[in-house]
Amino acid sequence: MQGTLPLIKTKLIVPGLQEQWIRRAKLSRKMKAITEKPLTIIQAGAGYGKSTALALHVKDQKQSCCWYTITSSDDDILPFLSYLTASIQTLFPDFGHELISYMKKMDRYIREEELSMLSSLFINETLQIPEEIIVILDDFHAIEHSYHINVWMEKLLKHMPGHLHLVISTRTNPGWKVLAKMRAKNELNEISKSDLIFGKEEIELLLSDYHQISISDEQIDQLYNITEGWVIAIGMIAQQLPHLQSLDELLAEPAKSLEDLFQYLVYEVFSKQPPMVQQFLEQTSIFEEITTDVCDHILGMNGSIQMLQQLTSKNLFIQQVGSSQFRYHALFREFLENRLITSQPEQYRVLMMNSAHYFEKKGQWEEALFCYEKIGQYRAAAAIMDEQGMELLEMGKLENLQERLAKIPIEDKKRYCSLLFLEAEVYRYRSLYKQSEACYEQAIQTADRIGNAEWKSKALEGKAKIYLDTIQPFKAERILAQAIELREAAMLDGAAEETGRLYRLLAENLINSGQALKAEKWIERARSMGVHIEDGNLEARLTLRTGRFEETRRILSDVKTNGHLDEKQHLPQSHRETDLLLALIEAFTGNGIQAKALSQSGIQHGIEIQAPFVEACGWIRMGHAVQLIDQYDLDLAEKCYETALDIMGRLSIERGKAEPLMGLCILYGSRREYERAAEAGRKALLETEQVKDVWLSALITLCLAIASIYNDRHKEASENLRKAEGLISQCGDEYGRMLLAFWNSFYYFSLNDGHGFKTAFSSFLKLMKSGGYEFFMKKRTTFGPRDLQVFAPMLIAAVKESIAPGYAEKLMEDLKIPGLNAHPGYTLRVQTLGQFRLWLGDREVEDRDWQRGKAKELFQLFLTKRSQFLMKEDIFQILWPVHEEKNADRDFKVALNALNNVLEPSRKARSAPFFIIREGAGYGINPHAAIELDSRIFEEWAEAGLEEKNTEKSMEELERALNLYNGDYLPERRYEDWCLNERERLLVYFLRSTEKLAQLNVRRENYDSAIHWCQKILHKDRTWEEAYRLLMFCYYRKNNRPQAIRWYKKCIEVLEEELGVPPLEPTRHMYEMIIEGN
Repeated sequence: MQGTLPLIKTKLIVPGLQEQWIRRAKLSRKMKAITEKPLTIIQAGAGYGKSTALALHVKDQKQSCCWYTITSSDDDILPFLSYLTASIQTLFPDFGHELISYMKKMDRYIREEELSMLSSLFINETLQIPEEIIVILDDFHAIEHSYHINVWMEKLLKHMPGHLHLVISTRTNPGWKVLAKMRAKNELNEISKSDLIFGKEEIELLLSDYHQISISDEQIDQLYNITEGWVIAIGMIAQQLPHLQSLDELLAEPAKSLEDLFQYLVYEVFSKQPPMVQQFLEQTSIFEEITTDVCDHILGMNGSIQMLQQLTSKNLFIQQVGSSQFRYHALFREFLENRLITSQPEQYRVLMMNSAHYFEKKGQWEEALFCYEKIGQYRAAAAIMDEQGMELLEMGKLENLQERLAKIPIEDKKRYCSLLFLEAEVYRYRSLYKQSEACYEQAIQTADRIGNAEWKSKALEGKAKIYLDTIQPFKAERILAQAIELREAAMLDGAAEETGRLYRLLAENLINSGQALKAEKWIERARSMGVHIEDGNLEARLTLRTGRFEETRRILSDVKTNGHLDEKQHLPQSHRETDLLLALIEAFTGNGIQAKALSQSGIQHGIEIQAPFVEACGWIRMGHAVQLIDQYDLDLAEKCYETALDIMGRLSIERGKAEPLMGLCILYGSRREYERAAEAGRKALLETEQVKDVWLSALITLCLAIASIYNDRHKEASENLRKAEGLISQCGDEYGRMLLAFWNSFYYFSLNDGHGFKTAFSSFLKLMKSGGYEFFMKKRTTFGPRDLQVFAPMLIAAVKESIAPGYAEKLMEDLKIPGLNAHPGYTLRVQTLGQFRLWLGDREVEDRDWQRGKAKELFQLFLTKRSQFLMKEDIFQILWPVHEEKNADRDFKVALNALNNVLEPSRKARSAPFFIIREGAGYGINPHAAIELDSRIFEEWAEAGLEEKNTEKSMEELERALNLYNGDYLPERRYEDWCLNERERLLVYFLRSTEKLAQLNVRRENYDSAIHWCQKILHKDRTWEEAYRLLMFCYYRKNNRPQAIRWYKKCIEVLEEELGVPPLEPTRHMYEMIIEGN
């Protein structure tokens, strides 16, 4: 925000009042609650007296307040906060200095982190005020469409200081999510249309006491019925009555709607004014705010103050808002302006032209543009946009800029290179790259025609940015070279800084093509010319593509925390968005939950700023994240990638398809769908090779190698590993080198190639240690093995072969597998809820693999009793209760051998089993074995959700747990006593978790979700009384009292039938509340 925004002081003044305004007890009581609640919302349509009621309350209570009347030009966060700060300074002059200082350093598109900073600064400065403070935001509906203001308001309301009381007057209810929570905590005071409309007694009081008019009760009823208590209509009728023979004359032909009534009444008021007053009313209707200066210069009249004061005294829907400032009621102004346009179009045109010239001289460019646009003077508007358009772009007002440029005919745009350039920029930030490129081309041609080297250079730079945004380094390189040559040859003003900016873009392009070392040299050249390297997260992307993840994370975290206050803030950044880069880092380093949250943020950000390319990148990173999180089905990852591909297809950005296709290559490969994996990988490579992105080509080739290894395609694996090595060597990516070394090791290990394994694994361990990449062995990562147990047999082999012995042994200790001589190299994944299924790594065990039914039952017994070792005799008694001991022992040995063969089909003869072990005389699950058991994970997540105090976190944990509960524990053993306790224990966890989740949804007023979970409870346990209470309350809150009563009756019936007891007292109280309707 360069400089300080000029403020209209009258917007910070409490509106003046006419004396004839009645006080209403019911409304006054609600108004007095303003000082008792953090937030008051007064919501009603135009003409219901919101502003007047507020002003009257402030006057009567003699309350000091900070008033701010909002207008449509305040629909950006900076002017909004400037006015809000100024309104508080009317009472507390020292308020807001740090906030203002921060805003002065901001100039471009405002990002989420800047909104957080603005909110924090405002709240912290408010805390310095030593007394209660009332802030009134009148006409908030004028800016309700502003995304940034709404986000800022939500942040403020979540952390409101206790002594701050915020009042919002608006025509429409804000859609802030925090309001539901404030209602539940009784922190919200709501005043609606029903509180503002006049009742029959109030209509009579207004007419008799203030207008000295006496009418019958029947006429009052008629008046109430046609106005529906609408304040502005009642006031207009009151003014008309002295001029009528009787009220029946007015009521003879009632209007079809309140709008029709208003049009009729306002015409009656207008037509009874002298011609000179009528003319003045029409002419001044073109102004949002009327001042004597405006009247004198634009209307060419003197003494306008007397006319304005005379109109105010007549209460002609005008109010004085300052010593010489006035404002019409919005509905009355609309009527007058429409009448002027219809009856005197030429005069309207002249007045708007004069107004535009006046505002131009005053430097009020937006007001001047508005006037020119209203009368179709687009050539004049284009001239202003030529001078001021870049400021709108730098302030991030893309919608405003796009709307204004869209109105200007192409012939007028072609007169100015700047307008074509601005239109191209808007299209680029909206990810409409084809339209953007066409506009840049027009700008280049126009610059050539008029011989303007500066604008040609800017247009070339913009066109190059399209290819930087979409990562097409080959195309960008040629255009950047043209722009640099032109700029250097022309020796334009400020050429050094401008050329330095091009060097920065050249460095980014080199990063995109995988030439990190060259890029660093150009970064230093750009930095030496005073260019901000932080723009576009350039250094972060350089460190990312060279495998320096901790450095990347530090740089990006610093961007999110501090927002680089000393530089202009960024417009939408395509794939360079901070959250999208962080999401990629978290996926590469195995932090799936964090990657998912950041990806979600990126998707939401792309939607909100209308940048579909950003949204698509968010979906890609979401696909990477989902592949790392156990709770999600891999089909969800596939849907994420397909969504991204669909968006890229609609944008016609073929290069943007490379990364989601790479994700699909990994996904299909791990699912053993080799042909699909190979096809996705080939398509991805086609895109990156065309644009010469060596780094991503290297990763895609590595993914093809991984897919080949997973599917035992040895020839293809060898070929792709060799190609990947050649590409990675060009990039300077240490992480890529480590990945390659690991997959070479895995490949040689699977082929029993001892020499190849020793060389590759030695290199892998060395690169992992030097790069600090130990997370690769401890967490599932994007390019790592899906099953981390593959490391165990490789480390055991490394120790035996004395490959980095000290380090290999340390890693075995870190992985809690010290001293092992053998390991199967995979995790057992077991589903016990709903049905029984078993996977050895990623291969599912089929029914025919079990050979003997008792082998499966024995394994299920061991899983159920996993915390203990079972004596042979106890196993005999459970599984072979009627057998003699000798026969039972024989059958046990056969079943145990069959079980070990199922769990470890590749185990060497006479070697000890790993998963099922003997401890003394007992048998059971090896406590060191990696087993993913759905019932155990369900229990952990359910416990976490039940104990969590934070509502959002609790709901997230509970939903994760309940998504795992696909049915009762081991349903095929439902009649076996040995698993009954476990089944019932897990069912209680399910019921408790579902009950709490339903309760939390009720608190959030998510009644449909609460109903869904209650029905799940009753499906499992018909007597769970809390579920009935919640269902009754939900239907009552949904205004469906009959259904609520039905659930109560169902509760009585079930409890009597099942338990022979009546409902508890809380249930009966709930029923009584519903019947009484309280």
